[in-house]
Amino acid sequence: MTHHPKPNPWNFHNTDHALVSPDQLYQLVYYDLNEIAMGAPLGGLCYLEGNVEKLKIHEWCGGPPVWHNEGKLLAIPIWERTALEGTVQKIGIVDLEHLELKIFEKTFRVLNLRSFEGKVVRADYQNTDLSFDIEAEKIEVVLKLNE
Repeated sequence: MTHHPKPNPWNFHNTDHALVSPDQLYQLVYYDLNEIAMGAPLGGLCYLEGNVEKLKIHEWCGGPPVWHNEGKLLAIPIWERTALEGTVQKIGIVDLEHLELKIFEKTFRVLNLRSFEGKVVRADYQNTDLSFDIEAEKIEVVLKLNE
């Protein structure tokens, strides 16, 4: 039996079960997944694929993502290069009902998302337990996925 390590920001694949929605209707698929720098976590182009749809999430997504326990929302790390902070991550929330991606303003180095229940995304961040309340945090931008 082959042992597969638990997906983390440095090691995740399109075959990971975490990429499939709880209702089995959607799957995230990464393209051109590479280290963002030598020895750094992975990032790449990401799509949400369903029965007939293929919607681009973002040009530069990290992983692994976490699905909301009800399956209509998905939390995913979004990579961004900034002049002041260098390469950072932001939390993105994909809303399947409204077909949009909300990217939040707060920046992080490397997030390892663990769960998404209620309005709270939980992650390992710099050896601490992070609770990110999507109702309380400031949204930077909302992007339509079907445009």
